[in-house]
Amino acid sequence: MFVLKKRKYTWLDMYRIPFSCAPVSTVLVTVQKAITALANIFQVIVVAKFLDGTIDAVMHGNYDRKLILWFVLMLLMVSWKRVSYNIGRLFTSHFVIMGNRQVLQEFTKKRNRLEYYLLEDPDTEELTNRVVNKLERNLEELLQRFVNFFVVYIPRITGVLLIIASRVWWLAIVVMVMAVPLVFISLRGGQKIYRASEEAAVYERRHRYLFDVLTGRETTEERSLFGYGGAINRQWYRQYDTARKIHMKAEAVFTLNMQGGSLITSILASAVSLIMIPLTASGALSVGFFISLSTAIYDLVNLMGWEMTRAVAQIARYREYMKDLTAFAALPERQETEGRTSGEAKARPDRKASEGEGLPLPEIPRLQSLEFRHVTFRYPGTGVDILKDFSMELKDGVHYAIVGENGAGKSTLIKLLTGLYREYEGEILYNGMEMRTFPQEQWFRIYSCVFQDFARYYLSVKENICLGTGDMDLDNDDIEIRMKKVTRQLGLQDDVSSLKYGYETRLGKLDEDSVDLSGGQWQRVAMARALMNDAPVLLLDEPTAALDPISESALYEKFGEISRGHTTIFISHRLGSTRLSDHIFVLKDGCVREQGSHEELMAAGGIYAAMYETQQSWYAGEEGGEA
Repeated sequence: MFVLKKRKYTWLDMYRIPFSCAPVSTVLVTVQKAITALANIFQVIVVAKFLDGTIDAVMHGNYDRKLILWFVLMLLMVSWKRVSYNIGRLFTSHFVIMGNRQVLQEFTKKRNRLEYYLLEDPDTEELTNRVVNKLERNLEELLQRFVNFFVVYIPRITGVLLIIASRVWWLAIVVMVMAVPLVFISLRGGQKIYRASEEAAVYERRHRYLFDVLTGRETTEERSLFGYGGAINRQWYRQYDTARKIHMKAEAVFTLNMQGGSLITSILASAVSLIMIPLTASGALSVGFFISLSTAIYDLVNLMGWEMTRAVAQIARYREYMKDLTAFAALPERQETEGRTSGEAKARPDRKASEGEGLPLPEIPRLQSLEFRHVTFRYPGTGVDILKDFSMELKDGVHYAIVGENGAGKSTLIKLLTGLYREYEGEILYNGMEMRTFPQEQWFRIYSCVFQDFARYYLSVKENICLGTGDMDLDNDDIEIRMKKVTRQLGLQDDVSSLKYGYETRLGKLDEDSVDLSGGQWQRVAMARALMNDAPVLLLDEPTAALDPISESALYEKFGEISRGHTTIFISHRLGSTRLSDHIFVLKDGCVREQGSHEELMAAGGIYAAMYETQQSWYAGEEGGEA
């Protein structure tokens, strides 16, 4: 079983990784390749014996019964080389399937454990793409290139050289010397090709995105309306052409070097064959061995001049890949540190239960209090404090709103609340326990969130909503009852009933029978998903920003009724909906400047009152209706 560990990965891992994923298939591929190599070696002797026996029988009438044996062996070797490839493909396919599942799972786990700031770092994204992209091809080539080089090419060359040396020792030295320059050329070429792919990765990512803009269904309407296809197409071509030229330059240099080396080696091989003619005439070599060795040397030239050197180049390329894999495995992960807690309430969740394979996380206790205590935070690599000596306290069952102008620290507050960033000064306490003592998975389970750019899953209505339960057990009657109750409360039931297949209708644009919802319907689906998650805190980070203020207030009011009894946090820059909250925090310059109910803050005539009066015209219709 493959497990990604923080260690130095080397070219030997080209075999270790496949073996850890599927040991039986890897061994069988190795055996298949080894038999093929032996067949190529002994074919030189068998062909020579068969030719000598045939010539002796024809020229002198000396028929030897061993001639049939050599003929049968020759047929078996030729037949094996024809069928061995398909046998090897069978084992390789099994390994690739197993390897994809295990390696991708480990890569996904690693990404999920990365510190959040790394996910926003372009260099980390490029490194991850180089490691993960074309995973299936990389896994197959890791095994094939390693086994071909060490189990096929090296033994085959060694075996043929030993056969030549047994006849004419100095010829073996000449042939061996011919291969040395090509190996060095291949190593340098492989490194250049991998580094070229590293340089081209930025342009490839851009041209793939622009291609999606030019062809994707999501951009169809605006692409047709604005007619920007020509301009985007020119941008796409520039990015594509730049990446292509980088790859072509590296490949051209490598190919010219290889072809030049192969040409020189072919000339030398021809010279070796000419040298063998007088040796054959003098009786040092038989005619059969001359023909067989000449053929073997030309095969060897092709093997050393192109196939082996290409394999060496690929090994050099994957040696560079292993450096990237080492860097990827070494990326810092979220550390479970023992933070300080208030008074004697210091506690630590059961790590074995949360981190053990297949063991359930401990139950999260009901929220009693959630407190920021003198928290100061700045983003990694910057010297600017976003939150400054920030303090606030939330209680169970209260509806809170957090408001403030752009740059006040609302988004940063959400990232700290949900554990995306854990390197801060001060304390964030859940029922008196420092939240950094919680395992990451348990911290995430405290919140059920709906974000402004909430996800739209191209799954069925039922699957979209039940994703909020985590395990998405769609056959569970209790979950289905909860789902229908939530959709009814959010006013979605009539919309779902009007769909052709009801809750089984697939949403989005992938399938012929898929149905795309309106923006408001998608928002209600996202809210239903959040309500399906029985988390202690419901968090809404401006998910209705695309709605008009009146519709936003109406939807928040409906959500507030449904979530009554839960602790909810509304993040908004529009203040019409905040009137529905029990308690409002007003952020400015990374601190809580004001707090209280809507009425209390309006009466105070401070920051909140000024912001509300500025936005009051948005709600004129609503207030007129109330009047």
